[in-house]
Amino acid sequence: LALEFVYGKDSKVLKEGRVAGVQTLSGTGGLRVFGELLKKGGHTNIYVPNPTWGNHIPIFQNAGLEVRKYRYYDAGVSGLEFDNMITDLKQ
Repeated sequence: LALEFVYGKDSKVLKEGRVAGVQTLSGTGGLRVFGELLKKGGHTNIYVPNPTWGNHIPIFQNAGLEVRKYRYYDAGVSGLEFDNMITDLKQ
């Protein structure tokens, strides 16, 4: 029902089976489920933005993932640190 709400009942991507969704109890619970899914799928690490919420890093670590950070926000100009973000994500 949630996907129909977001995409529309007659959505082409829904009819073609090109989109899927998972409903979770909460945002934190959703992150944990996602971390477990990544780990079971063979992933060993995940990138999180720096700064991020304080609970994000331990959630992914507890799912067995190595947490890597990427810069994205320049507080001095309240804007995107695009070059630094790309550099961090390429590592």
